Amino acid sequence: MALVAVVLAIATTAYLLFFRSDSQAAGTTRPTVAVARGEVTASVSSSGTLQSSQTASPQFATSGTVTAVLVKVGQVVAKGAAIARIDPAAAEREVRIAEQNQIAAANSVTAAAETLDDAEEAADEAEAAAASPTPTPTTGQQTQSQTQNQGQSPEVAVTNAKASLARAKADKEQADQNLEAAQADVEATTLKAPIAGTITAINGSVGSVTGNGSSSTGTTSGSTGQGTSTASGGSTGSTSTASSSGFVDIADLKTLQVVAAFPEADAVKIKAKQAATVTLNAEPGTNLTATLTSVSPIPTTTNGVVSYSATFTLAKVPASARIGQTANVAVQTAKAANALYVPSTGIVTSGTTHTVTMADGGGTREVQIGVRGDSFTQITSGLNEGDRIELLQGVIGAAGGTGAGTGQGRAGQFQPGQFPGAGTGAGTGAGANRGR
Repeated sequence: MALVAVVLAIATTAYLLFFRSDSQAAGTTRPTVAVARGEVTASVSSSGTLQSSQTASPQFATSGTVTAVLVKVGQVVAKGAAIARIDPAAAEREVRIAEQNQIAAANSVTAAAETLDDAEEAADEAEAAAASPTPTPTTGQQTQSQTQNQGQSPEVAVTNAKASLARAKADKEQADQNLEAAQADVEATTLKAPIAGTITAINGSVGSVTGNGSSSTGTTSGSTGQGTSTASGGSTGSTSTASSSGFVDIADLKTLQVVAAFPEADAVKIKAKQAATVTLNAEPGTNLTATLTSVSPIPTTTNGVVSYSATFTLAKVPASARIGQTANVAVQTAKAANALYVPSTGIVTSGTTHTVTMADGGGTREVQIGVRGDSFTQITSGLNEGDRIELLQGVIGAAGGTGAGTGQGRAGQFQPGQFPGAGTGAGTGAGANRGR
């Protein structure tokens, strides 16, 4: 009896290990899905940052010591608003000197004009005298005439007077320009906002020496030329110098844009005026509508990867949006409406040939494809709506798995083992009629 029990135990174990395992394997099958009709979209995506569409870093055009800072960080200013002032004493002194030089130049022009009038009058008298008949001069008169001829002739005197007047007028014009420049320097002792926006940084302080720098403005991707450090001032016995390219930084925070880099393979698919969807990490549940404004023609290479910067304009800026926030961008590159589509995991591609495996032992069938979405691919020929095909990635059990998916048509929407309308052949769902 003990021997019989041992034999039965061995037989039972062998059955469970081999025959039951083979039965389960035979009952395991690939999920299937029905060919559906709807919209298929293809897109490329990247991440970037929110930036101001317009920035400026104004600097004093003339040098001097800062006597007043009239704004603070976060303050909204209008175009032309006063930002800061430097000591105007030196500039005002140059104005007084230029005014005196202008007066002297004007007097020189008046004197030169009078000299020319006198020369022309003398030339007219000489010409009249030469035209009237005169008696033969005596010996004394001949000597007096020879002495007069040794001086400047009336014609030469007129020529020289005209040249002197021209020089005097040129000097007067230069004096006028010098006065205008000196007056502009006085005006420049008050720094004004070149654009309307918000003060994002102040790079100088009262007592610092600044000026003779170039002001930068921008309308593209952001912060080029802008200083981010704040100069400290007020130290006893020393004078600080504003080292930024601008005394302040101004940004238009009402019109924000997204700047993102796309790898070269994706950059060739995008172009201006394409629609895009933007999500902010700070507000993950909010989708923002945007339009691709431009793609930089100049690439950037980082660690051997070539990318191109793209700028997107937001249709509406959320109140909580801040410059520098991370933004994720998806650009729609192709769309097929009312199209037949299947999950991309159901298509096998070999060169230019695309095939699918029909459900229920129908074999393989060659198909023609159109738009390739993130999760779905358009079928242009070879299948009809409602045909069922096998999915090649993942399997589900014949007995337990239903393969029911949500079919919401975005990449990453389906969990492992879930597909739109997937099942064992008996599933009826095809997913929502919007493929990606």
